Amino acid sequence: MSKKLIAAALAASLAASAVSPASAAPARVVTVPPTGGVHTPWVPFAVMGCASGIILAAMAASSRDKRELTAPEAWTCGLLFLFSEPRSKSKAKRR
Repeated sequence: MSKKLIAAALAASLAASAVSPASAAPARVVTVPPTGGVHTPWVPFAVMGCASGIILAAMAASSRDKRELTAPEAWTCGLLFLFSEPRSKSKAKRR
């Protein structure tokens, strides 16, 4: 039953698309190329680089210092973590 219903719907849609009014003909659209726009192909790569920097810095902070990344370290895409000194063992044990 469902195969017959699908076949009937397909036949009806094909018949409806074969007979189209003249007003449905595609109109020619003139597109003007944009001028003066800024082309920045590096933006997606910068976003991906920042996200991966945060993830790598968080993984390094977790394994090296047994801590989470601080907000300023995350705001700088993990670059501030590269210049931070490792915590001493005594400070890490107190927390």
